[in-house]
Amino acid sequence: MMKTFNIAEDTITTQITVTNGFFDGGVGTLAGTNFTTSSLSATQKSYYYNLQYNSKDHFSISYGHIDGSGSAEETATTEGTTQAIYKQFYNFTETSAESLRDTTGFSLVDGTDGTNSVVQKGIYILTAERLQMKDRLNPGTWTVSLSGSNTDGGGDSIHLTDDSKTVNAESAPFGPRYNIVSGSAGSVHTAASTKAYGYFYPDAGLMVLSANALSSSLPGTSGYIKSGSSYGTPAAIRGNGLTQDLTVASSTDNANKLTVALQKGSVTLRSEEQQYIYDYFCRAKASEFNLSQNLTFWSGSDYGIRHSDMVTNPQTFISEVGLYDGQNSLLAVGRLSSPINKNFSSEAIVKVRLTY
Repeated sequence: MMKTFNIAEDTITTQITVTNGFFDGGVGTLAGTNFTTSSLSATQKSYYYNLQYNSKDHFSISYGHIDGSGSAEETATTEGTTQAIYKQFYNFTETSAESLRDTTGFSLVDGTDGTNSVVQKGIYILTAERLQMKDRLNPGTWTVSLSGSNTDGGGDSIHLTDDSKTVNAESAPFGPRYNIVSGSAGSVHTAASTKAYGYFYPDAGLMVLSANALSSSLPGTSGYIKSGSSYGTPAAIRGNGLTQDLTVASSTDNANKLTVALQKGSVTLRSEEQQYIYDYFCRAKASEFNLSQNLTFWSGSDYGIRHSDMVTNPQTFISEVGLYDGQNSLLAVGRLSSPINKNFSSEAIVKVRLTY
């Protein structure tokens, strides 16, 4: 038996925002020691590193430079790896791609020239895995802590968040853009007008970080700045930092510097998802749904009611509800935990909820 919905009276639509811990299993905070790097070829590592948790990709880390420094020398027809990365992310996130033709790109107050905005020639990029972030990263709740050392080898760390709780977003091609600043969980320690560490694009799952700002706060020891033969050894890792190696050579490995700083730090991050809830009120009035199409309900060739005591007072039991489209195609089925007795002296309302 079928009945047509009165859309205005029988349906309610609700939109809600649901947040969960970004990491596998809904974990919201993870110590960097839980991250591992996935197996990549040397060519892949010249573009990015993948950070995994529970054997699943969660972040990719890249380094870009507007002039191609920090990668093998470019030729007349081939861009350096870091330059290609810089242009890719700039064109993806910013509206004025013409800036690259004028050798300007990402610009912010990084603290190297007072409160003046400075072109960021070198950038670190942290990209969230789409499967983990759902619709977007949840702004105003995250903290990225990076650990390393200062120039004399002493341990140090910086804590980064966005300023979405206090500053209106800037418009970008891929949704809103917020400043990345010193602070935690949306609480700002130093405003972006004094020193910004980069830009946060929650809809794209991107953090573009200023190499200038990071290196001034977490430089590492002088022996660590050059990749070279000592890079990655225990002694070098003890003095790790984020000062860029601008050597024009294939041996440079700036992306791994951010990888190590993350593995020695921690991340608190939440995913965000827009969910739509549709409630359908399926109403069975007193005169409706009191007869069944089940063959056991009927008897004989004339299809009389099988049980004589039900002739004047038929009884049915509602055990499931099906939702159909305009072409009578079954779209969804809702099964009741226990059947509802229905007859001419009773009415029933079954609420079917679809969430997606």
